[in-house]
Amino acid sequence: MYFMNICTWAPEDEKEIEKRRAKWKWPKGVTVVCEFFDLQGCRVINVVDTDEKGLIQSRAAWVDIMIFETFPVVPFGESKTLSKKK
Repeated sequence: MYFMNICTWAPEDEKEIEKRRAKWKWPKGVTVVCEFFDLQGCRVINVVDTDEKGLIQSRAAWVDIMIFETFPVVPFGESKTLSKKK
């Protein structure tokens, strides 16, 4: 399943985010579809293909310093097939 994460943090946490990100790896079972860094700062947006377990694991190292908005998404165009199945 695809999940979109909008991850934000406080400006004063920028250095800590950079430090952790340099060492951090995506958990096994999580495929990154896309990831964007907001050029205005303090935000990353990513889409991952994983299950609930992978989603929880991918956020575990960051919950103390980031705020997550996470929701399931469907690639554009696939929603037509989903509506035909009903």
